[in-house]
Amino acid sequence: MPLDPMLLAAIVGTGILPPSEAKDPEEQRKLAVEYERAVFPTLGLDGPDAPTKDHVLSMDGYPDVLVRLFYPSEPVAGQAIPACLFFFGGAWRQGGLHHPSVAATCARRAVQANVVVAAVSYALAPEHPYPAALEQGYAALEWLVREGESLGVDPNRIGVSGQSAGGNLTAALTHLNRARARHPLAFQILEVPALDLTMGNLDHDAVELPEEQWASLRQMVDDYAPNAEDVLTPTVSPLLADNFDGLPPAYIFTAEVDPLRGDGEAYAMALAADGVPTAVTRLIGLPHEGPAYERVSSTARVAQAAIVDILRSLHT
Repeated sequence: MPLDPMLLAAIVGTGILPPSEAKDPEEQRKLAVEYERAVFPTLGLDGPDAPTKDHVLSMDGYPDVLVRLFYPSEPVAGQAIPACLFFFGGAWRQGGLHHPSVAATCARRAVQANVVVAAVSYALAPEHPYPAALEQGYAALEWLVREGESLGVDPNRIGVSGQSAGGNLTAALTHLNRARARHPLAFQILEVPALDLTMGNLDHDAVELPEEQWASLRQMVDDYAPNAEDVLTPTVSPLLADNFDGLPPAYIFTAEVDPLRGDGEAYAMALAADGVPTAVTRLIGLPHEGPAYERVSSTARVAQAAIVDILRSLHT
């Protein structure tokens, strides 16, 4: 499938190539954030100056987890507004709140939708494989519900969202929450999500990739879920669940030039078949990372505006 010509021209115009794969995880993360910091000013939009507050949650058996709350304005004592838990992307092994696209996205959504965006700085693989990141996410949800009012959050109006690997964690969290506390979740927003880690639903017609890139995808999965049996569970591969009844309404965004569009669109069909209200949007001409490139893509801007509208629905 062809990339949007304006987006392609902008990417080529940066003159900066994506970094090669590094064997050392820390080196890989360093290269990833350096690349994003180099190209994001040309391809993405800065976020507003939103107030933030960091909280560190202690956990038994897993690393402590930082949750950064992005507020639309300085919180007012006694005033609670809706919130959305957010998980960044990065193949479970890179990415973070220090990436410019993540910070800009969280700040913009908080301000434009008048909600608190609770961004989870989850532990990365391969040092911390499944279920560390998911358990941290569940702990963040429990904390947000339990302490919501003291944080300026309405615990009865919470959504969950995530991008790419973060979309996987978001969907997995809804299954985990259904199996445990069943906290009421208003919706799940899944952006270019990976939902079947057996790789059985990838759409090979979306883009032609060399074998080394397919091998890299397989390695990402192996790093995150090294136990093959785990890959078949709904908290690793949500698409492989036996049923989807009782999960929150889903808004799924896929990119046309991305093999993962197969995961997102198959998940939409599975959810809808079990009666879960679901909407799926394929973003024409965009690659996997394209929804972040709002400066040069009108499709990306429309997608992000739609997500802000979904977040605003928390107020009603």
